[in-house]
Amino acid sequence: MKLTPKEVDELQEKLLIVHKFISQEKRYKNFYYKGINVQKNFKDDQGMVSKLMELDDAEDLLKNCIIELENMKRNGQQFTPAELHEFLIDQDWNLLYKKYGMKTSEDVGKLDLGMFLELL
Repeated sequence: MKLTPKEVDELQEKLLIVHKFISQEKRYKNFYYKGINVQKNFKDDQGMVSKLMELDDAEDLLKNCIIELENMKRNGQQFTPAELHEFLIDQDWNLLYKKYGMKTSEDVGKLDLGMFLELL
């Protein structure tokens, strides 16, 4: 599937939001609920985020996808995992949330991740 530059940007932004949400939720769960199986309910229309939350390696999967999309934008110039850390820090999360009609990261279920599913 060939993506336009706009589609690459949009998909990458959505994956950044999902990555941040899953990363925060897993850290929260490991800190407060270590050893206890707690399922948090949040609005997830498509179930994609819920399925990703169940994967042990969801963060790595999302990181790799974000790196691949950035490599596409750079026309072959490699984006390293070390650069990803800086890239994540430099994001304007409030702007991204607003762009996709979200108030907080809890609204992650509102994102349309259909394009991501097609690419997998």
